[in-house]
Amino acid sequence: MLYRSLCICSVLFSLILADSPQTPLRDTFASKLKPHRVAIIGAGAGGSSASYYLNNFSQSSPFEIPLDITVFDASPVIGGRTVTVNALDDDRYPTELGASIFVKINHILYNATRDFGLTPSTKIYQSGPDTKYQLGIWDGDTFVFKSATEDDNSSWRGWWDIAKLLWKYGWSPIRMQQLTKKVIGSFLKFYEEPLFPFQSLQEAVALTGLTAYTGSSGKEVLQEARIGQLFSREIIQASTRVNYASNLGGIHGLETLVCMAIEGALAVDGGNWQIFDEMVKASASQVFLNTTVTEVSRNAKGTFDLRTTNEHVNQHFASVAYDIVILAAPYQFANISFTPPLAQPPAKIPYVSLYVTLFTSPHRLSPSFFGLDSHADVPSAVLTTLPENLNDELGSRRGVDAVGPPRFWSVSTLRLLYPDVDGTCVGPMANHSSAPESAEPEAEAQYLYKIFSPAPLTGTFLSSLLDFPYEPDSTTSNSDPVSSLPKDDITWVHEKYWHSYPYEIPTETFENFTLSFSNSDSSDPDAVSGLWYLSGMESFISTMETNALAGMNVAKLIIDRLESEMNSQSDAESFQRVKEEPEDQS
Repeated sequence: MLYRSLCICSVLFSLILADSPQTPLRDTFASKLKPHRVAIIGAGAGGSSASYYLNNFSQSSPFEIPLDITVFDASPVIGGRTVTVNALDDDRYPTELGASIFVKINHILYNATRDFGLTPSTKIYQSGPDTKYQLGIWDGDTFVFKSATEDDNSSWRGWWDIAKLLWKYGWSPIRMQQLTKKVIGSFLKFYEEPLFPFQSLQEAVALTGLTAYTGSSGKEVLQEARIGQLFSREIIQASTRVNYASNLGGIHGLETLVCMAIEGALAVDGGNWQIFDEMVKASASQVFLNTTVTEVSRNAKGTFDLRTTNEHVNQHFASVAYDIVILAAPYQFANISFTPPLAQPPAKIPYVSLYVTLFTSPHRLSPSFFGLDSHADVPSAVLTTLPENLNDELGSRRGVDAVGPPRFWSVSTLRLLYPDVDGTCVGPMANHSSAPESAEPEAEAQYLYKIFSPAPLTGTFLSSLLDFPYEPDSTTSNSDPVSSLPKDDITWVHEKYWHSYPYEIPTETFENFTLSFSNSDSSDPDAVSGLWYLSGMESFISTMETNALAGMNVAKLIIDRLESEMNSQSDAESFQRVKEEPEDQS
């Protein structure tokens, strides 16, 4: 939507210029320019979006600004934290390991999914054949909330769930919906003029009034809005835990509300990484994966020299200098040496230590683990919250100290796999409600699970969760890893440790998009450094969409700056030509 309006504005601007006598001079000037060389360090959502929108904005510019974009990433694949792995090591079952879904208000991701012709999927979890509940919230002792499994032939269960919410929580769900709608309306201003593009994130947050929500904890914001403590703890806190591994006392109010903006949730069939892969394919001249940038040096000409861990790149591109460098990875994890040193390096902030465990098993989640009587009563997806007696004590803590009695943030049944009979390549969230029609009666289902936790899972925990016999090896110090479980019970496992996102602690201070050098002689060093930074956005809101928004915003700032410079130079050239032309003697 935003991109379309920008294109329309660019076309109108071009038509206006068509009647200007200076247009040929500008075209001539632009045609003489060498491409501006841009290096983007990081090919996640932010870096991929920066590449894509640099290309788009440059092409829609009246100057047709030439760019040569090179993307570097330490990973072997594009997508950053949007990573898929193949369950059972079988390419029929690509499964999201990192960022799993986006929602309707995520304009960049929605539009890209459409524009690149990617296939969306709305099936996030898959229920067992007789499961009565799609979603449950567990406090380590009891289920405080359950949502019925969707019934395609009737909507009464959904209405019954709404009625139960209102009966139990009063007006709190309505107040929450109204507050979320209000805040999302303010956030959407970031995509539109006059706010977009914004030079300072901190100023943009203040102008939209969102500082009132980033500067206070989720607990405080909800209390101010008269949203009841019971609803906050049982429903909203379950959402902040599964999305950001944080309780309401340890996360700012804006990110709390973002967790509740879930309308239109979907994913890309086959993996969300495809969005960012397509962005890079459509825009970058060169891409170097498995390549870590270790040094960024500003040379005597004011351009940048890069050095990497890839000796092939170093040898063959040693003479290449870049006019612009975009750091699209958290500074504290990038391990890049800058010469000269940065005047004010981005501050080190705490990141969540998140453990993701994907595994397959013929066993279903155990009713006895949750204190239930039958498999039908166990929800397909289990989110967790704190019990009332520990909520105040643990509410502002982090990691293992914050997770409380449940011991994990969430467990989800992603899919039912029938590896002996599945014959088609499908995405990670394909809509299967039962075994495929071609499945023989004796075909054994494999349940594909994902667990988020603050520490590595143990074999004892998983055997209890799935209720199968297991005795850990007591002869070694690390005697209880999940990898030691019998293959008949855990048929495949993949574990991943992430610095997944910052702890979204209350703050009113955000990093600049520009970085400057300590020895700059300019009174405005940010205006000439050519060095940009995207990851400051993550302390504001950390999602695929907002990282992509940071990339789009910086791309527009860069193109606007180049247009301004070219406009000044072409006007100077035009003036010089007028001076040199002989006067008309007629």
